[in-house]
Amino acid sequence: MKITNVNSVYNELRRNIPEIYKIVSRIRNGDVSAFTPPSAFVGEYNYPKIHVGMLVSPERNSIVHDSPKYWVQNNYDVSRIFSLRSTIVNASKAVSVQDIHNPITEKISFSILSKEEVDVSMKLASVGAPKANFSEFRPNAVSATLDSLDINDNFKIDKPVEKVYYDSDLKADEGIKFLYENNVDENKISKMLSLGTMGVKRKLVPTKWSITAVDQSVGEKFLDRIRLYEKGDDYIVKSGSFLGNLFTIVFMKGCWSFELLETWNRDANNVMMGKGDYEFYWGRKSYVDNTAGAYYAIRLAVLEELEEMKKQYSVLVVREITPEYFAPLGVWVVREGARKTLQSQQHGFSSLDEAINAAKKRILFPQGLESRSKLIKSYNNQTRLTDLSN
Repeated sequence: MKITNVNSVYNELRRNIPEIYKIVSRIRNGDVSAFTPPSAFVGEYNYPKIHVGMLVSPERNSIVHDSPKYWVQNNYDVSRIFSLRSTIVNASKAVSVQDIHNPITEKISFSILSKEEVDVSMKLASVGAPKANFSEFRPNAVSATLDSLDINDNFKIDKPVEKVYYDSDLKADEGIKFLYENNVDENKISKMLSLGTMGVKRKLVPTKWSITAVDQSVGEKFLDRIRLYEKGDDYIVKSGSFLGNLFTIVFMKGCWSFELLETWNRDANNVMMGKGDYEFYWGRKSYVDNTAGAYYAIRLAVLEELEEMKKQYSVLVVREITPEYFAPLGVWVVREGARKTLQSQQHGFSSLDEAINAAKKRILFPQGLESRSKLIKSYNNQTRLTDLSN
């Protein structure tokens, strides 16, 4: 995902330079005592030869560097989260995705099962400060090559996590659903999948892929039930904002379908109406083309809401990215943003036209909404056919 505001990224990096170089100086000698939230990152570049890294901080309370739920609960803004992401160390090693029994990989994999932060000792080389890659930007941690790793703690593992880790006959998809049903949050589930700690044929999975796999898998679990629920017979509009992302969600009466439209508002004179992605009643046969992991993350939040309602609807989501969200912080932002929006006050309407008009008043750039949306077009066509048949 490209950045929204290049100047803001440079300014944030400059603001964090003292802390970044303080960390670099502390770990430059190579022998490091540190703490992991626990967290790890598996890259996708050069797949199937990739880098697997443990994310660590020289200071205790490292969990604050990788805890989306904590950030949400404490109302952290984009700048604060960007700083936390930029001041953590990614100590990585090049391995094959099949190389889960490499001593370093095994220790990283085992550590991420921990319920709390883990005390580790590491030998590092090639320490470097964060760099901004503007073609596919993410706040990059301080980087280092991981030569050796030791775990100093006898840490605790929650029972559901322990069950999935040790059950080598449990398929990864079943493990994901089991963990979700036992209130293990998506952040940990995706890391477990990424580090090859679940499933029958285990391997490393790039972090970006594992996050979407979890959202998609849990979403399918809900869909099996939601398709059997009574169809909603009204129209509902909800709207909200989170970290510079604006969400407008329209529930249209009828059977399940879903669509996500995105608009990029880089500044007043630079607005891009992105192509959306959608699915009808029986879902998609292929991965989405335009909205990537955001599609499955927002869809999961919507499906959670429908499960709570015990109804099925056709749901249109419009996500608008404003200059406040100057750099992407992860797919968790849209998942939590959609969840927050779905908890907001709902407005009911008796017709689709009323609902769409109300939604357009909440959308910053509503131009051409009806022509952009496959769901609205399909809904109107179905209505006309119904009228003709009566």
